[in-house]
Amino acid sequence: MKKTARLLLIMLSVLSLTACYDQAASGDRGAIDKETKLKGDRTLYGLACDGCSDSVIVFLPNEGGDPVKFNIVNAMKNNKVFGDIEIGDELAILVNPRNKQEATMVINLEQMKGTWTFQVIPKLKPSATKTEEQIMAEMTDSMKEALFVPREYGFTLKSYHQASPVGYIMKANTLEDESPVEYPKVTVYTSWHIYNGWLYIYKDTIDEKGRRIPNDSVGHDDGTMVYLSADSMAALFGKKVMQYHRKANALEANRRAQEAEKAAAAKDTIKK
Repeated sequence: MKKTARLLLIMLSVLSLTACYDQAASGDRGAIDKETKLKGDRTLYGLACDGCSDSVIVFLPNEGGDPVKFNIVNAMKNNKVFGDIEIGDELAILVNPRNKQEATMVINLEQMKGTWTFQVIPKLKPSATKTEEQIMAEMTDSMKEALFVPREYGFTLKSYHQASPVGYIMKANTLEDESPVEYPKVTVYTSWHIYNGWLYIYKDTIDEKGRRIPNDSVGHDDGTMVYLSADSMAALFGKKVMQYHRKANALEANRRAQEAEKAAAAKDTIKK
């Protein structure tokens, strides 16, 4: 009897802990869901349903209710349908204010998620005694190949509006970098949102001194979508169209550059 009672107490304790965990997890998900829209955003968010075609989107809003049909004929003609839409994909839709049955823009958010990069080539550091032409003339082809290794910069767009930067390379040693070339500074991104059809990518929330930046002062890059497919994306930021290519993940994006950094560090170690 004592063993049975003890077993029952253990089972009740486990059930109690499980229930608390589930309740906390549900609460966390609810807190995240409240942040799906920025203030002033008129975009509708939901899922693609069975029945979507080149002329119609069948859309289940996140707010609930029955699926809604939107005409996308004009959006298709205007190249405002971004991504290859499949059943169950998360969508962002802008509705024509004069015709509630027409979508003027459709963005496949599911397809936007992932790692997107563009290639960056380093530049020569300024020299007080030589011109760039003189420095390049003194370099052998093997030196140029070792120094001018392209890197992939960009960002990873994740679920729940999280983002992270792509472009950092772990230094293989702690010695001062004596390389004659330098790469552009990597922009640190921490989150992303769609805002009335625009892509907003928010920058680091911590300043260079480690202090928290107020929410209303956090910088962001904002661009209009130009193109989106399974492996390519383009967006207009200011006057420049940025073209991105999908990578498997952030680590794979700069594998070659990381290997080159290790090889250069190994040569430095041998010389010293």
